Amino acid sequence: MNKTELTQKSISATFWSGLDTLSRYGVQFFVSVALARLLTPKEFGLIGMLSLFIGIAGLFIDSGFSSALTQKRDISQEEKSSVFYFNVVIGLIMAIALATTAPLIAAFYELPILAPLTRIMAVNLVVTSFGSVHWALLNKELNFRKGMKISLIATIVSGSLAITLAWSGWGVWSLAIQSVAYSLTSTAVIWIMYPWRPAIALHTRALRSLFGFGSFVLLTGILNTFYTRLNTLIIGKMYSAGDLGLYSRAYSTQQLPTSLISAIVNRVAFPIFSTAADDKDLLRRGCRKAVVGIMLINLPMMAGLVAVARPLVLTLFGDKWAPCIPYLQILGLAGLLWPFQIINPSVIAAQGRSDLLFRLEIVKDAIGLTFLLVACQISVAAIAWSMVAHGAVCFFLNGYYTGKLIQYPALRQIRDILPYLGASVAVFILVWPISLIESLEPAVLLVLQVITGICVYLLVGYIFKLRDFMDFVRQITDRIQAVRNPV
Repeated sequence: MNKTELTQKSISATFWSGLDTLSRYGVQFFVSVALARLLTPKEFGLIGMLSLFIGIAGLFIDSGFSSALTQKRDISQEEKSSVFYFNVVIGLIMAIALATTAPLIAAFYELPILAPLTRIMAVNLVVTSFGSVHWALLNKELNFRKGMKISLIATIVSGSLAITLAWSGWGVWSLAIQSVAYSLTSTAVIWIMYPWRPAIALHTRALRSLFGFGSFVLLTGILNTFYTRLNTLIIGKMYSAGDLGLYSRAYSTQQLPTSLISAIVNRVAFPIFSTAADDKDLLRRGCRKAVVGIMLINLPMMAGLVAVARPLVLTLFGDKWAPCIPYLQILGLAGLLWPFQIINPSVIAAQGRSDLLFRLEIVKDAIGLTFLLVACQISVAAIAWSMVAHGAVCFFLNGYYTGKLIQYPALRQIRDILPYLGASVAVFILVWPISLIESLEPAVLLVLQVITGICVYLLVGYIFKLRDFMDFVRQITDRIQAVRNPV
């Protein structure tokens, strides 16, 4: 694949992945707002207490084999089928293990309701195991148009059910059932819409051929999940379910724009980078395009999020969620560099260096754990600040190895995004003072701030003729035109 073909395929994949993610996250956000209005921080905190256990158990379902299927150039039916059956067996084992240990989890938090909640959430592990290979193959083919339809259907079905149950007084159970309903619907629909079917075969030889890469992906994922979700365990144990609910609300709100962008890039970057893995110069140019492309969107969104935090929370979630405002502002700063956590590791993985990713994850998590253990003795806000510090450290560590592998180090990445960082600072300086106007309703302030922020950013981009900004606008315009007027 040459540079032109790679660029065209990247743009097309990014567009459809973006449309998929935007539609899904848009519906999820609507559902989240509705549920936040109907439920309390404590009820969200109860589900948050299980995130560490569910997250780690879920990683064992494919043991990194799905990533290995994506990374490997040519995969056989034997390999696909073997991974499928392996996933199903591990899904059953992990679900049984989680259900068995449910009383211990409830006893740890001293909350008996967590035992039945854990058992319901364990059902997800079995259900998702039946669709994990299908999703890996869709991502490998960059077939995000079909993925968009599947995810959107599942989100609408599960979200509608959750809102109905919450309205009827089901409380925390509406959140648990929503999770299971999403897994059931998405798995059923992907089996209907994607034609691949496993052969009746399970060969350990096929698994061994993928295990070298997949095993390090699994270990890296366990370490990363353990660290990123350990704060939920600590807050739930040392503080309260209500405090965890407030922190989780701030984190999920901050993660909405960040995850929206990261999900798009992560789904596209790894397959594209793997395709260009043998051409370091092409890979470096692709990496730079990904870095600048994602950061010219992420930086103003995070700066804007910090500026509009107060009217945003009060307008969308209501006064009962007001204590999460300072958490949201702090986590907004942590989100500034978050996309680098996706792009740089994708470059390393595309080079087949999952062993390096694992060793790097050990170092990053050890540093992050140190920050977290100190912060948890102070306050929940201090835990949020530890995320900011950890993100900065991770950026320079990841960037160091990207520099060694493709000669695109952290400082060069910073240099490339400086114009957009400056424009984002301008957005914050002009938007934040508007939130101090006490005579206006939060909803009015929010609309006024958002419009001002968008206008300021676009104006800076056009006045200074920022090259990547202008290219991005042109590409989006061309893609929209192509969809409106197909040949």
